[in-house]
Amino acid sequence: MLRETPLTTDTLTLNLAEGPHNGPLLVLLHGFTNRWQVFLPILPTLLEKWHVLAFDFRGHGKSDHHPGGYSADGFYRDGAAVLKSLGAQPAVLLGHSMGGSIALHLAQNFPEQVKAVVTGDTSFNLAMHIDVMNSRRNTKLFGLRRKLAGRPVDELLRRGLPPESAEEMSQLDPAVMDYHAEGRVEGFFADIQEIDFDRILCPLLLTQASPEKGGILQDAEVAPLLTAHPEFHFRRFEMGHDLEIDKGPDSPFFQAALAFLDDLHASIKET
Repeated sequence: MLRETPLTTDTLTLNLAEGPHNGPLLVLLHGFTNRWQVFLPILPTLLEKWHVLAFDFRGHGKSDHHPGGYSADGFYRDGAAVLKSLGAQPAVLLGHSMGGSIALHLAQNFPEQVKAVVTGDTSFNLAMHIDVMNSRRNTKLFGLRRKLAGRPVDELLRRGLPPESAEEMSQLDPAVMDYHAEGRVEGFFADIQEIDFDRILCPLLLTQASPEKGGILQDAEVAPLLTAHPEFHFRRFEMGHDLEIDKGPDSPFFQAALAFLDDLHASIKET
């Protein structure tokens, strides 16, 4: 469905996956501890009208592990390297969770190239996000996931993980989760700044999962941003952080994203 190729950056090699040139460029950015294949359920629909590009962040999927450890800034530099490799091609970015945060930073810093952004339950306020991630529940969750990461697929299957999850977890570098598993997420974000939404000039669709069901974008983050930027599109879904993206076009999140993308399609120059 997508053809995988390596992209060598200044410090490591990333795994890119690219579809046919069926329309404007759409870059997909996966969430923390996932890989590009998380978007497989929606790809048949996207490939009809878009030139889809996805990639694995460092330490995820088939991209290189980074011996110096992992930080939000490192993942941002992966996204920037992918965007720069495209030259001047205009691109729409769709990111889930961490991928949405990286997409917003890219839109802020590459305003001429990024034409629109869709985020999936991405936090806006860094201090609030750090508090959520440092909670006892999330620290324990990432501690358990770190113990499973990098283990052989057969072992993970015996532990009850579905095949796709087992392969994803087997390819994940356990060190990706060091800050999160040890309750010191502030260190993960030490070298990255808050998103400056005043510098983002392209259309945005921002979405929220239900915090009561495990969503990470908190209600207190939403109102101030929408008050300051009423031009932003916003949708909330009464479901967990994964936004049921495994359901592809049946996911309410993807339905909203597809409607937003369809409105943009004709206005973005095909390359």
